[in-house]
Amino acid sequence: MAKKRRQEAEPEAEVAERVDMETEEEHPGEGEDDQDDANDEVLSSEEEDDDDDDAPSSSERTVLPLPTAIKSSIANSDGRYHNKQRLLVLSSRGITARYRHLLEDLRSLIPHSKKESKLDVGKNYSGGGSGGGYGAAVNEIAEVRGCHSVLFLECRKRGQDGYLWLGRTSHANDYGGTTAGGDGDVVGQKKQLMISGGPSVKFHITNIHTMDELKMTGNCMRGSRPVLSFDSSFDAVDHLRLVKHLLVDVFGTPRGHPKSKPFVDRVMGFYYADGKIWVRNYQILEETASTAKEANDQKKLTGHAHSTSLIEIGPRFILNPIRIFRGSFGGQTLYVNESFVNPNVIRSMKKKEEGDKYVRRKGAENKRKRRDESIVVPKDPLSDVFSLK
Repeated sequence: MAKKRRQEAEPEAEVAERVDMETEEEHPGEGEDDQDDANDEVLSSEEEDDDDDDAPSSSERTVLPLPTAIKSSIANSDGRYHNKQRLLVLSSRGITARYRHLLEDLRSLIPHSKKESKLDVGKNYSGGGSGGGYGAAVNEIAEVRGCHSVLFLECRKRGQDGYLWLGRTSHANDYGGTTAGGDGDVVGQKKQLMISGGPSVKFHITNIHTMDELKMTGNCMRGSRPVLSFDSSFDAVDHLRLVKHLLVDVFGTPRGHPKSKPFVDRVMGFYYADGKIWVRNYQILEETASTAKEANDQKKLTGHAHSTSLIEIGPRFILNPIRIFRGSFGGQTLYVNESFVNPNVIRSMKKKEEGDKYVRRKGAENKRKRRDESIVVPKDPLSDVFSLK
């Protein structure tokens, strides 16, 4: 009786394993996966399996032609996670709720970021001889966390002014060591993931609108890889070329990152106007016509049966470049924005204008008072004619 119960309580895993073994004996070559083709590597960063034998062959599929640049990148890429750069996202102590919500939105859009608590350093902080202030502290934290680039939000004047720092850290993850054999021969050399020391750029961030504040209808998958769109100014202006590389390092998700999704459903746009960089985040929405007539009309207009549109997700903000440094958070100055005016100067001029209004008002009051005092009514010669003596 006990033997019969043990047979009935046989694990389902063993039964499933036995069924799989019998299936493989009947169909020995049915479960093997083919090698992914080049077009599948463009759409996904993970290794995908091809369809079974009953699927249509590659000659029957409709394959769209690819540009030459994409073809060359496909030939040199194997779809694995090689670009293992990490981004450190942190802020200074004393930021307002708007800046804090902006950082949370940026962290949700950047899957390769690492979160750090608010930074508070004293004025006398030396950083072990590597420079003082926030720069030395941020570089030390990045070294400990193993991050290659930094997004640091600094607030001053009790949250009135916000400054965004983007750059590469001054401490590289030293993977460049060599191993010597018994006879002194070099056996192997490890890979160094990043260069040491900059560059870095300082922006004045204004016109901040977070996702919760905008309440846009756009939506995207969390961790999806974005398409970074830059206008022609980023290739024509010298200092914007460097800024473009830093923006790509920060907002470009590495291919095959464990926390990223192998989908492209949003676009981050960077536009240069009025000497400032305008940042927007959009959703890529593809809509298919519900009827054949609408599909025919859409195909006549655009050449495709489906329509593609962009819907803003958020956040949105404006970056005004102030200075570009050769090192990390300091060093030689590569570019200075001469048209930038410090917010302290603007507030000082505004207060001065208000003070001038007060001075002008007080001056008018004093002038009116002196005029009233200077007016003397002459004595009337006929005032004593009807007086009684």
